[in-house]
Amino acid sequence: MEVSITIQTVKDLEKFQRKLFLYRSFLCRFIKFKNKDSLLPIHSFITALNIKNKKKRITYLYDSLCHTLDLYYKDKNYCKFHNNRCVIQEKKKKFENGCCRRCKYLKNEGCSTQNFACKMFYCAGSHINEDLLKEKDLPLLKCFSLHQRFILRHDYFSSREDVINDLWWESIILNCFRIYPRFISNIILKRR
Repeated sequence: MEVSITIQTVKDLEKFQRKLFLYRSFLCRFIKFKNKDSLLPIHSFITALNIKNKKKRITYLYDSLCHTLDLYYKDKNYCKFHNNRCVIQEKKKKFENGCCRRCKYLKNEGCSTQNFACKMFYCAGSHINEDLLKEKDLPLLKCFSLHQRFILRHDYFSSREDVINDLWWESIILNCFRIYPRFISNIILKRR
């Protein structure tokens, strides 16, 4: 069965986004979605909905979001790195590589993995009067459940494969041992 989706206005897009939870459910497993004369760009949504394998869909969405962030922040240096010190660490003269110094995936040439949470994080002192991307600016996030968005937001210092597996499993028990302790430590570290 094939379903054509037409988005002409922002209201149509909002209705479509509200129905995403239904479109990605098992009820629509045998439905092929098609973009028909839409004025607004929804190609990524349609592609994601047509990927019926959950892990492949999550991988496609994750890679698309990371690619969007990479394009947006390509020539921007919001942390204001100078001599391997961000603007905050420059004053302290104690640490190099800012927040990333805690990450095991940090190499001499930069980050060796794609992590959405790390790409979205900027501390309060580094981006004063800067225009950062917010979650509302990334409509593809609506393709994830609320629990998956929580995982995306707080799965810092993890490899791309680990984050995708966490999103795929989406298990509360797994998260109790893996993500929630990391989330609590991130809150404690922000207060310092």
